[in-house]
Amino acid sequence: MKIIFAIKNLSSAVGGAERVFCEVASGLVNRGHEIIVLTFDSIGSSSFYHLDSKIKKIEIAIGDSSSPANFLESFSRLKLLRKVIKEEKPNAVVGFMHSIYIILAFALNGISIPIIASEHIVIDHYRRKPFQFALLCISSFLIKKYTVLSYSIKERYPYFIKKKMNVIPNPIKDFEIVNSSKKANKRKIILNIGRLEHQKDHLTLIKAFAKIESSFPDWDLIIIGDGSLKNKIKKEIDFLNLNKRIFLKGFTKKIDSVYIQADIFVVSSLYESFGLVTAEAMSSGLPCIGFADCPGTNELIINDRTGLLVNNFGDRSSSLAEGLKILLADTRYRIKLGKESKKFINTKFSKDEIINSWEKLIYNVIRN
Repeated sequence: MKIIFAIKNLSSAVGGAERVFCEVASGLVNRGHEIIVLTFDSIGSSSFYHLDSKIKKIEIAIGDSSSPANFLESFSRLKLLRKVIKEEKPNAVVGFMHSIYIILAFALNGISIPIIASEHIVIDHYRRKPFQFALLCISSFLIKKYTVLSYSIKERYPYFIKKKMNVIPNPIKDFEIVNSSKKANKRKIILNIGRLEHQKDHLTLIKAFAKIESSFPDWDLIIIGDGSLKNKIKKEIDFLNLNKRIFLKGFTKKIDSVYIQADIFVVSSLYESFGLVTAEAMSSGLPCIGFADCPGTNELIINDRTGLLVNNFGDRSSSLAEGLKILLADTRYRIKLGKESKKFINTKFSKDEIINSWEKLIYNVIRN
């Protein structure tokens, strides 16, 4: 098969969807398929995450791929997308995230090349963005199939979109568990990974840690990520006088070492589509804690089996603090949860199985 995989940005976007995009595209090219990756990045730019060298890259360098496009840029991208894809003549086009699959739908209107739209957010995202939701609905009539990360996410979409959706979770790497005695750090680490944006609710995490830090003086909190709320979060850390206990670090390609050095993983998000970093933390054998009402998190963490789910009683930081106390105080409990979390993830989300699902879906779309 000849398949174009399209995504808005690979050079500076460092989220879970971009990582999965590279893993799926690389996995398929290694099975003998011809894969072309198409982005809006500048010409000659490199991907933040690894892409197999056998993959051909095409950059449509119109506007800034890391910023929202204006009307003229969007229209110019649409025209060039149509031209490039017609010249390449792929069997199918896969668009990762609505930022590109919506424009692909309009660009290929009238051309008999099927489009698969890979959705990586929950419908809550569109609640405050009615124009985006309108475009999503209109473009859906031009899209052959969607992928979505879980059945619970699928069920919340309108029927005319939901009936086209296939559930394909993200592939999860099998991380090696490292004995705590071999860890480079002597202090214990609470780890969080995620963009510094409202959805991830880092302020709740910081306030929760502030409530318990005096009782656990040998523990630190490390937050891996960057985003528009960085300065606000830094100010909160300074205000609480915790800049020697809470550390903000940017994204890294060496994610394995980050999980290895941690002792627990905490996800403070309001909602997740899948929770890739939570699943990776579980695969590395970390006990995880998150909120019971957080979609994406509550499908990965099974309370008191693979981690802890805390209830939100109106004060999120206090609820999270109480759960953290339980984990930080009991080493044996942490080890038990970590072993179960690794077993659960590695059984359900192996990379080979996910690539099989993608391959089968694309074959079915091309044949029908």
